[in-house]
Amino acid sequence: MNKLYLLIIPAVLLLVLSLNASGQGQTYLGAGVDAMMPVGSFGDHWGVGFGATGELEYAVTPKTNITGKIGYLSWSANNVPSGVSATYSAVPLLAGIRYYPEFAKDLPVRFYGHLEMGLMIGSLSVSGTYASLGSGKTDFTISPSAGIEIPAGSGGNVDASIRYFDISEKSSIGLRVGYKFQIN
Repeated sequence: MNKLYLLIIPAVLLLVLSLNASGQGQTYLGAGVDAMMPVGSFGDHWGVGFGATGELEYAVTPKTNITGKIGYLSWSANNVPSGVSATYSAVPLLAGIRYYPEFAKDLPVRFYGHLEMGLMIGSLSVSGTYASLGSGKTDFTISPSAGIEIPAGSGGNVDASIRYFDISEKSSIGLRVGYKFQIN
């Protein structure tokens, strides 16, 4: 599966670099809060995760932006013995492409599809009455999402999305709500 990702990344970069139209050059900065419901075997042992992320966007065309994201996400373990706690925390470092289709031109809102790929730098910590343990692991992740931007304030937008984090054996479905504004 990782070999497939190594083919997808250069293809996306080539597509982005070949695009050229008016509207390029605008840069946006955003921040948001995330809630993630673990799925699969990860959901059997971990509760809902929470975190915050920051995002930088650059408009390549009026309908296409490239993005970069960094943040902090954390999940707590379910069903652990009394006196024991376990936390999985991760720092996502993601790059992506966001596309705004034209099907809702008459509405003040903008819908989008977003595909991000990158690294999830994770750490697991377990602590109890007699000992504490920790380990770290970096996983490749891919995160497709769909969202909506709603105008709010002067030059800003509320940005809400639903996404799927495919993080090795620690996948989650996430909701993100944030605010973004143009910085140039």
